Amino acid sequence: MILNYAAVQKSEELRWASPGTVPNGVITHSARLSMGLRVAAGGDPLDIATNHGVGLDEPMTSFWYVVDAIHKSKQLDINFPECHMEQQKLSEEFKRKSDIGICHCVGAIDGILIWVHKPTEADCEKMGFGPVKFFCGRKKKFGLNMQAVCDARKRFLWVDIRFPGSTSDFFAFEQSSLKKDLERDGFLYPGLCLFGDAAYVNAPFMCVPFRNVSEATDVPKDAFNFFQSQLRINIECAFGMLVHRFGILRKPFPMNVSITKTNSAVLALCKLHNFCIETNGNDDLIFSADQRDASNIMLDGGMVLPRIDAAGGHFWQYDEEDDRLNAFLDGGDHTDDHTPAARRRYYRHGVDLPYQQIHNYVRENHIRRPARSQRR
Repeated sequence: MILNYAAVQKSEELRWASPGTVPNGVITHSARLSMGLRVAAGGDPLDIATNHGVGLDEPMTSFWYVVDAIHKSKQLDINFPECHMEQQKLSEEFKRKSDIGICHCVGAIDGILIWVHKPTEADCEKMGFGPVKFFCGRKKKFGLNMQAVCDARKRFLWVDIRFPGSTSDFFAFEQSSLKKDLERDGFLYPGLCLFGDAAYVNAPFMCVPFRNVSEATDVPKDAFNFFQSQLRINIECAFGMLVHRFGILRKPFPMNVSITKTNSAVLALCKLHNFCIETNGNDDLIFSADQRDASNIMLDGGMVLPRIDAAGGHFWQYDEEDDRLNAFLDGGDHTDDHTPAARRRYYRHGVDLPYQQIHNYVRENHIRRPARSQRR
């Protein structure tokens, strides 16, 4: 993985090591960057320190220097586009990925659990939630609910990490600044919306699948669900690539790291994920995990990812079925959180929501989901 040194060099703090920790004096920018990225990959700080000939605290110190440098680099900022021309460009990229040419999607949205240790009393007080709220019962882990939107290339367009792990995706999105923006007249280009799963509700700015349908019970609705999922799944893939690329996310964040710093680190990794896609030339390729880092992740009780861990130093490609992060996804799918009234909130007589427009198109053209052997 390659990062432009300019982003790191913007942080003046990278110039010098802590007094007395490095016998040879200055720790170079490239060494700081190397150590920080190895920590992000899930490496053992002891192994990293030994390889670089530095004190044991320097790998984590370097990691935080790199996080700070990334946040100081404005060109790496993640902002949902407000320009209608940019939104149309995003929808065209999704349209090219749709087998039936769906042109409504401007971004795919979902939530993921960011694994942390049980928060301290200070963290709970600062966030305004008790420790139980951070425990996700579905995934049996303490964590944070990260909401995110990505484009067709799996680059993050928006990231929000404000709520504990037991929070539903519906509630976390309802409280977000993006949702308030999307409700404003003129924010989105007419006809465009986000594609989410059934944890959200249909709206002028959101398209979600029908619940409890199959090809045997309702062919048009089942077909709609298939083609809607074909675009929505990009966010699951983006999450998968993020966690596969940065092994530190495969295990709980270190106990001495506050929730605030955890949020900062995860956001920086999302920015770095976008940078990698922009510069690698192939959106889906990731360099395989270093065997030492993979072993360290497992020793720390982290999640085993067999395919990338066994890739053996070669570029590796994410597969949406084989590599799905079941341990972290769907923790916020509390569909009971949205009442029938919430699901009817945006219905207006004579005005079709995006999901209705797409469903009507599928039904009127007698479109069915393709047979498994024909799926690309």
